[in-house]
Order: sequence, then C-alpha cells, then structure tokens
Amino acid sequence: MKILKKITFFAFAIFALTMSFSCSNNDSSDEDEIETTENFIKFKYKGASYSFDPGLVTSDAMNLMGFQGIDDTYKSVSLWMPLNATAGSHPIVYDLQSLNTTYQVEFKFLPEIGNAKVTSGTITITAIDSKKIQGTFNFSGTNEGTAFTVTDGSFNFYRF
Repeated sequence: MKILKKITFFAFAIFALTMSFSCSNNDSSDEDEIETTENFIKFKYKGASYSFDPGLVTSDAMNLMGFQGIDDTYKSVSLWMPLNATAGSHPIVYDLQSLNTTYQVEFKFLPEIGNAKVTSGTITITAIDSKKIQGTFNFSGTNEGTAFTVTDGSFNFYRF
C-alpha cells in the first residue's frame, strides 16, 4: 500500500510540474505590447470603417500614409507633419507652401473623391519618439464642390 501511495504522489507531482511549465504566461503587458506595436491607419468614411497598413516617408516633412486598391478603386490617406512634430492637438491646414511646418492631410477615395481639398480638422499626436508615432485624426473638406467628412481616425506606427 505504501508503494501505491508513493507512486500516486510522484505521478501527481510530475503532472503538476508538467502543467506549471506548459502553461503560458499571459501577462497583460505581453498582450498590450502585441496590440500597441501593430501598425495601422484606421478611420470611418460614410459610416464604413477602413484600415490601411501605413508607411512613413520623410524628406522636408513626415508623411504617414496608407492606401489600398489600384486605378478606379484607389483609396489613400496621407497625414503630413513637420519633422519636429510634437505631442498634442494640431489643426489641419491647407497650405502646400508650408508643408514642413504645418499639419496637413491628403485624401483620395476613388472613384468619388479625387484630389480632395482638406480644409479643416485635427491631428492629435498622443505619443512620439524615435521609435513610434501614435495618435488620432478627423477632418473634412470638399471635392469639386461636394463636402466630405472622415471621423474616428487613428494611427499607430512603429519604426523598425
């Protein structure tokens, strides 16, 4: 009987140790890191949600852009910011002569919106450093006399 108790005890101990090593650690910090390092530009237009993979281009200004489709289905949003962009809320202006000092947006949504003139809105940068830029945006404008609005915009870009 003592041998059976010892075998049962050791079997249970081995089972418990195996389970403790095989279970993964699901810290919320691990999950947060996975969620927050996802690159995206998201927004709503005419009640529908869109999500693009972004790219970052820098020259005299920083351009965080996302797009999808080709030809007549091409859709894009480009958020232009100064190279020395700062955290906070910034009004969107339309001034192509001051691209390196202002916050601007280009929006194309073919076939209905070609070269849209974005005339108002806000880009809010919530985090910016040498590795990432995150924030929100919304804007409105006109295209050939027709008004449009983009809402619930957000962006997250980690530089590699």
